[in-house]
Amino acid sequence: MPGRGAGGTGASPGAAGPCSRARGRRGLRTPGPAAAGVFSRGEGFSSRGKPPTCCPAPSPALRGAAEEAAGGGRSGERGGAGPAPGAPGPDPGAPGPDPGPALDKYRAREPPEEARPPGKGGRAKRFVSVPRYVETLVVADESMVKFHGDDLQHYLLTLMATAARLYKHPSIRNPINIAVVKFLIIGQDDKGPKVSGNAALTLRNFCAWQKKWNKVSDKHPEYWDTAILFTKQDLCGATTCDTLGMADVGTMCDPKRSCSVIEDDGLPSAFTTAHELGHVFNMPHDNVKACEEVFGQLKTNHMMSPTLIQIDRANPWSACSAAIITDFLDSGHGDCLLDQPAKPISLPEDLPGASYSLNQQCELAFGVGSKPCPYMQYCAKLWCTGKARGQVVCQTRHFPWADGTSCGEGRFCLKGACVERHNVSKYRVDGSWGKWAPYGQCSRTCGGGVQLAKRECNDPVPANGGKYCEGVRVKYRSCNLEPCSAAVPGKSFREEQCEAFNGYGHSTNRLTASISWVPKYSGVSPRDKCKLICRANGTGYFYVLAPKVVDGTPCSPDSTSVCVQGKCIKAGCDGKLGSKKKFDKCSVCGGDNKSCKKVSGLFTKPMHGYNFVVVIPAGASNIDIRQRGYKGLISDDNYLALKNGQGKYLLNGHFIVSAVERDLMVKGSVLRYSGTGTAVESLQAFKPIQEPLTLEVLSVGKMTPPRVRYSFYLPKESKEDKSSYKKEGKSPPDLNNSVLSLSNRLDVGRPNYKRPSYKWAAGGWEACSVTCGNGLQKRAVACRDSYGQLASECDAAQRPADVRLCGDPCPAWEAGPWAPCSKTCGRGFKRRMLKCTAPAGQLLPRDSCNFRRKPQELDFCTLRPC
Repeated sequence: MPGRGAGGTGASPGAAGPCSRARGRRGLRTPGPAAAGVFSRGEGFSSRGKPPTCCPAPSPALRGAAEEAAGGGRSGERGGAGPAPGAPGPDPGAPGPDPGPALDKYRAREPPEEARPPGKGGRAKRFVSVPRYVETLVVADESMVKFHGDDLQHYLLTLMATAARLYKHPSIRNPINIAVVKFLIIGQDDKGPKVSGNAALTLRNFCAWQKKWNKVSDKHPEYWDTAILFTKQDLCGATTCDTLGMADVGTMCDPKRSCSVIEDDGLPSAFTTAHELGHVFNMPHDNVKACEEVFGQLKTNHMMSPTLIQIDRANPWSACSAAIITDFLDSGHGDCLLDQPAKPISLPEDLPGASYSLNQQCELAFGVGSKPCPYMQYCAKLWCTGKARGQVVCQTRHFPWADGTSCGEGRFCLKGACVERHNVSKYRVDGSWGKWAPYGQCSRTCGGGVQLAKRECNDPVPANGGKYCEGVRVKYRSCNLEPCSAAVPGKSFREEQCEAFNGYGHSTNRLTASISWVPKYSGVSPRDKCKLICRANGTGYFYVLAPKVVDGTPCSPDSTSVCVQGKCIKAGCDGKLGSKKKFDKCSVCGGDNKSCKKVSGLFTKPMHGYNFVVVIPAGASNIDIRQRGYKGLISDDNYLALKNGQGKYLLNGHFIVSAVERDLMVKGSVLRYSGTGTAVESLQAFKPIQEPLTLEVLSVGKMTPPRVRYSFYLPKESKEDKSSYKKEGKSPPDLNNSVLSLSNRLDVGRPNYKRPSYKWAAGGWEACSVTCGNGLQKRAVACRDSYGQLASECDAAQRPADVRLCGDPCPAWEAGPWAPCSKTCGRGFKRRMLKCTAPAGQLLPRDSCNFRRKPQELDFCTLRPC
């Protein structure tokens, strides 16, 4: 993704080419892990000037030739390039790792420190620094064989050794070990991936190829976590051939996409390799907005700089890179790296300059025949000879002499300086944890927040390849546990976070800017419970509006666990992290199940249409409603329906049923609905509801008998409306097929005889005579006395209507624009998209619409005669 440039210069100081940055495009970081990271070089360009740091003092022999050939110097650094056409793009459906949320914890004015819990099955503990082993496949194509010959394997292992040393540096703040488990050379006769100048296509081909050859089990000694292809092929990006490497961002441990492609340009390719691996570890460039908002403008000499010119060897990784990789690993994306390789290939221990002389370093970078330019400063930028327009010039990749290169008697190059060999410490220093910092600010002012305390591996800092600290690096505790005085009773903290996005549309034409957002719980994987996933109210569309919720947010409505730094941590019903307290069946924290009574019932005999089952009073908790399909059928034409206290349908009203999982937001609680696509249709809530709900069952079709069982718990002191429940012999005539059982017996008072009164009793409306359009509904109306017996003394003027008009608008066809004609001349055909939509705009199966009214979908067209 960054650029490292091949800058050419004329020999004359007066005609030296300026060291200016080429206008390469920076690789963009997308929300999902599918964004392509590109390491690129800018196109060379001509200019004149006298920058004092550009060029080494040239020899007189080169001066005239360069001036005659170029009339001035040429310089072009390798600038960053964006994703090429055909590069793997973002996955819109799967919310993926993003640098922004990983840096939220650093926004307080505290020293940079990483703290995020890992996931994935609990293999890696949360907030713990554990060793990671990147088992790597190294592949070389035929072009590498032709250039390097018998030295190919040693050369590539030397590059990998340099990259491994960079990942052992303490500035990355994680114990990461690069290990090569397999080395492959693809010859002309081998069925390897197709390598071409199209970097994106080459990456895609290589990723598919390596997946096919990888072992199935991570326990196999030759199983690899990531794969790297080296080639001498000139890789090209979107508009220019300035690409040095490409990798998908955030794909480590993804067997299909954890791979990189590197264009070999000499020993500096080790830094290209480390940079591309950084992208696989989800690291963006240091100049992305998320990094700069937290850490300010970072220096351009770190590994993830968009343009690699010269690396700060004392601090190669920026604080932002360290934060991102820590968050990525602690979020569970690197759990495949926890196992040690069984039989790794040994990497060279000698520094690269000990194996490759200055002459060889020039030939590796610029081709056979290239030699070091004279009068160079020891160990500074490596300048090598080359030809431009037939003339000899000096050129550089902007990297110093390789570490280990001899620079005098008893001296060698190290980190860009010429040092005495005997002064270099070879003793490895393992790191150790420093003292714990004080706890930080509470994440919430009320309702249960979280405080974090951190420690750093700085007592001492690891040195000379020593081990990075292992163990807990972040500890946390609960704070501000007092309940919040909610502006709207019954509204959850997650609801408030979703509502903060109200009025903001999404990048889609499906939603309007006035949409309101509600939390989505059903269908969310356990790994994503601490992301702010919200649904556009009244639609089926949902989005990740924030990659993590505020610390202290409950993970789900039916759990007491809370989110801490994007991970679900166990907590008690008292809101305290680590507490063992639980809600009893009465929803009392730490209760003994004695303060409530269980209400349960069974409904089995329906009439066509909507049938009343039970009213669930406010205060009911642990609601469990199940409708078992007739003889185990998934679709038996019986569907649960629910209304709120105002009689508005919350679920499956107006003869429109929901086939998929969904959440029903009610005051004080959330009901999870299973959808109709299961043999047992269910509706469940954990927390007490703060409004009464009416349960019904919709029976249509063949009228197979439903089997609706319901249960919930009510406080014993609750004065529930007795008319909500049905007891044998006391049910209204249209409700006499529901059986109720109370775990606590209800006392029946002594009868109080009064003079009978008379009133009209109306039954439930039958199903509409049509499923849509204009129809009629009927119901039974009878006069009854106060004992429920038929009578004739009611006032006829007050008799309710027994017939009414009914019917909802029918689903309608919605036609899209015509596609272009299939032929540019002569007779072709054109097609347009047809959708069947409900009146509210929901997309329905095509068979829901009237095919007699279906608009034309395919038509002939003629643009012009051939």
